[in-house]
Amino acid sequence: MKELKLTGKITSILFATIVFCLFMPQTAFCQTEKLDIVEYTPPKGWTKTPKEGAVTYSYVNQSRTAFCVITVSASTASAGSPPKDFARAWLELVVKPFKAEANPKTEIQSADGWQAIAGGAAFEAEGAKAYAILTVFSGFGKTANVLGVFNDESFVAQLEAFTQSIKLDKAAVAANPAPRADVNSDPQVVSTDNKLVGSWATSNSGTRGRDQSGNVLDSGYYKRQYTFNRDGSYTFKAERWLGYMKANEYWMTEEQGSYTVAGDVLTVTPKRSITTVRNREGVVIRTQKNALEITGYRWTLHYFAGLQETQLVLQTRAETNRDGAFASNDLFPNSYILGQKYHPEWKFD
Repeated sequence: MKELKLTGKITSILFATIVFCLFMPQTAFCQTEKLDIVEYTPPKGWTKTPKEGAVTYSYVNQSRTAFCVITVSASTASAGSPPKDFARAWLELVVKPFKAEANPKTEIQSADGWQAIAGGAAFEAEGAKAYAILTVFSGFGKTANVLGVFNDESFVAQLEAFTQSIKLDKAAVAANPAPRADVNSDPQVVSTDNKLVGSWATSNSGTRGRDQSGNVLDSGYYKRQYTFNRDGSYTFKAERWLGYMKANEYWMTEEQGSYTVAGDVLTVTPKRSITTVRNREGVVIRTQKNALEITGYRWTLHYFAGLQETQLVLQTRAETNRDGAFASNDLFPNSYILGQKYHPEWKFD
């Protein structure tokens, strides 16, 4: 059995077929089935297993070394935006059952009032590597998803064929509109014992070397602060000075969005992120829109005896542009550590 390297190319191929075929007339396909608003052509010869609110199609080869499971889920009320729908589905369908990374790379496309977000990741299954590709469809107040889990590249073509057959039924949505989702309905977000509520900040600085005379060649700092509100919204503010070689540039970032908490997983979903570059006098040199990074963190509160402070530890698989470089901490690898005692002094308010 070949080991499959899950690359952006594979997810792009699957996603491209979704975008190309999602809105084709259903007459182009035969022997279709339908679950709620999702119409599709099931793979021939696979085992069908109906479940509450979903249906799965599975196949295991004769040597029982390769498998693939496709799960189609019925629509539910949207969480308020396609990124939130994807983050929620990824957490429930991939992170929790398979312990996959919480922040996968995604591809996004829109057509005919629908938006599709696809993402994929590798994970360990019984000591061997397997892969998950999730596509989440959002539109007209509803969201539905299709998940493929497999361990061999021989199934890629069949997954591609399956995605080619998908069609979403807007008429069914209009006839049975979904109730409006309350984006603050998560009891862990709005409850009075939500320990994340408040402001958490950190900073780091350092030099990049010295010349033969001992003069500092470059230096810099990066300070940032999250504020988590009880209503499920958050703000992020950061200030970066790149060092003496760019001494007249100060990079100021402001971001707003929403967050959800599910057990030890914190997911932040930005809605707006802007960086403004100013000179020493505060004159704006330029502004730029930042990529909106939906990020899932494993979070915990840890008391550091040396600092005599309980701090927020956020762990994720890869460094984010928003958070910068990981903290240097052997106890919590791949982490960002923020406290409430430190209050950043911003050069420009």
